[in-house]
Amino acid sequence: MSETSSSEAWAMQIARSGDYSVFEKVSMPRKAPGPGEVAIDVKACGVNFADVLMRMGLYPEAPKAPFVPGYEVAGTVAAVGEGVTAHKPGDRVMAATYFGGYASYAVAAEDKVLPLPEHLSFEEGASLLVNFMTAWVALHEMARVRKGDHVLIHGIAGGVGLSALQIAKNAGCVVYGTAGSAEKLDYAKARGMDYGINHRKSDFVTDIRLNVGRRPLDVILDPIGGDNLAKGRKLLKPTGKIIVFGMAKAVDGARPNKIKSLLVGLKMFHINLLSLFAQNHGVFGLNVLRLWPFDIMRSVGEAILQAFEAREFETVVDKTFPLEQAGEAHRYLRERKNTGKVVLTV
Repeated sequence: MSETSSSEAWAMQIARSGDYSVFEKVSMPRKAPGPGEVAIDVKACGVNFADVLMRMGLYPEAPKAPFVPGYEVAGTVAAVGEGVTAHKPGDRVMAATYFGGYASYAVAAEDKVLPLPEHLSFEEGASLLVNFMTAWVALHEMARVRKGDHVLIHGIAGGVGLSALQIAKNAGCVVYGTAGSAEKLDYAKARGMDYGINHRKSDFVTDIRLNVGRRPLDVILDPIGGDNLAKGRKLLKPTGKIIVFGMAKAVDGARPNKIKSLLVGLKMFHINLLSLFAQNHGVFGLNVLRLWPFDIMRSVGEAILQAFEAREFETVVDKTFPLEQAGEAHRYLRERKNTGKVVLTV
């Protein structure tokens, strides 16, 4: 096993549930990688909406505070554990982490580490795994999209949304999207979206029916939750599917509001199983974090890597913040200012 440096690393830790001020910078040891593990000197790490929820104490899978969040990093290999043959010190890599990504040093399982394509920066490498894995699993593993399918992507100008747009268009789908501004819709339109709806100005169900026609949808990707689920089903064809992968509607401020979160969640319980039978609809729940331990994520990651190496996809980094400004990165993401991914740099 190659050795790590003896110097200490550091991380941004969530000290307690709360607003943007709950982050604190802490020192951490450079733990040597165990068998089948890869240690990484982190150059950049991705910020996801799930991080915002866990900072607010609204994410069940999060460890008890204090803890270091972060699901994805990019950097150079510092050391490898026993049995690791695919990577060596100095290699440029991107990796999926089970928390611990907001740090200058991270350790990941070998099967969650992928080579970083030469044409991608560290910031781009840290921006793509969670987004593209979420979108890929939703569209290919769950929805099983086919050429000619009509797909609606809520939040199409976000990190997952833009990833899903590329995957769906690559599969030959017709793509609709929602976003909160004309600028975001123009951005998505320039990247292949067929029709967009500004959700701040019109109801997406009414808008699609009036301006697109009554051809029902095959697939809806929904990171919003709440009553959006029931509304979306009005547009689904028989055998249509909704993939729900978030509850953004539960967050409307910097501080946690557990009552609002509960109410949003309760609205998602109102799925009448008999109506699913009657209308031949499918509702899927997707939590990529819970898929991390399974082999499917390795095959998904390899498919995405192959597509990036062939330059079929691109990842969009909207804004970077120094790791010490993790709170400001969360503010930017929570205020829906981003078009693409928010990334922290070390």
